[in-house]
Amino acid sequence: MPTIDDRASRLLLYGANGYTGRLTAALAAAKGLDVVLAGRSAEPIRRLGEQLRLPTRVVGLDDPGALANALADVATVVHVAGPFAVTSAPMLRACLATGTNYVDITGEIEVFEAIWSRAGEIRGAGITVVPGAGFDVVPSDCLAGYVAGQLERPTSLIIALRGLERASRGTMTTAIGQLSASVLCRRGGAIVPLDDRSEREIDFGDGPEPCVPLSWGDVATAFHSTGVPNVTVYLRRTGLLRSANVAGRLFGPLLRSRFGRRALAALVRRAPDGPSAAERRRHRSVVWARATNDAGESVTATLSTPDPYDLTANSVLEVAARVSALRHPLGLATPFQAFGADLVLALPGCERSAPVKSRALRSR
Repeated sequence: MPTIDDRASRLLLYGANGYTGRLTAALAAAKGLDVVLAGRSAEPIRRLGEQLRLPTRVVGLDDPGALANALADVATVVHVAGPFAVTSAPMLRACLATGTNYVDITGEIEVFEAIWSRAGEIRGAGITVVPGAGFDVVPSDCLAGYVAGQLERPTSLIIALRGLERASRGTMTTAIGQLSASVLCRRGGAIVPLDDRSEREIDFGDGPEPCVPLSWGDVATAFHSTGVPNVTVYLRRTGLLRSANVAGRLFGPLLRSRFGRRALAALVRRAPDGPSAAERRRHRSVVWARATNDAGESVTATLSTPDPYDLTANSVLEVAARVSALRHPLGLATPFQAFGADLVLALPGCERSAPVKSRALRSR
């Protein structure tokens, strides 16, 4: 039988054989963490465990009994198996049943909202749940909390991201599942379709660059982190993004059909597994955020980060370790709510600019 000491810091990394899962598993092994690799595919999990000299467990999310047994001696689940619209609910249900903390790397708005609808159950189970502990949404959540905290009664948040040109197969699979004619934002605290989808010029530090709105996880989480009722997220426009937008407008119904999704999924399976180590080392991303209040005052700051996949591996393990070390459960929290704006600065290679304050000129 597992003892309390066994469970105190043990992590179960579910989805360890995926692209992000393998990066996270290798980092956990290098750090000497007490981690068990898990997933539903026996042979890939077994090979990875042998390679990293880590224990493994094979279990599917459709077997509640086996999943409960797999969590019996685990402090915190590190859930990296997407798409989370499918996988999050059964894993969270198992964590609620077994009193196991839950951390994931989702960036899907509907998943965040589904988890928030269970806040009471999470609190009652006496566990800590922190969704979005990867690039979605640790850097942007921490930066949003930082700029909002520098301002008196902020009412609007604009967040923008640069450097998301590369994607793993898992990320692309999730994107296919999210095909939608609507870009979502928050207005008055509610998540609604964005009316104005025009481009916006944003200076990430090298001069203004064209950005387009997108449905990013902060539309859900920034409201919980800061209480700011109006949130819009942008992404620097790239050639690939422009092509995707054009394709979405021209062929949206086809791409959202079962046939269209199957065809896209087949293309994804032929794509590279994800960026190489050399590509990740050369690549950095920038997050930009501005908070504004009704008096026209604003605070802007930027955050420079390593490649999103490397950041995700570091951040999800950092969050999971901190969650496991808590003396009292937090219930449901965003990364910012759980550990503050400086959480992201504890991750390797992350640098935040000083805040820039400004006031809009009033016409006479």
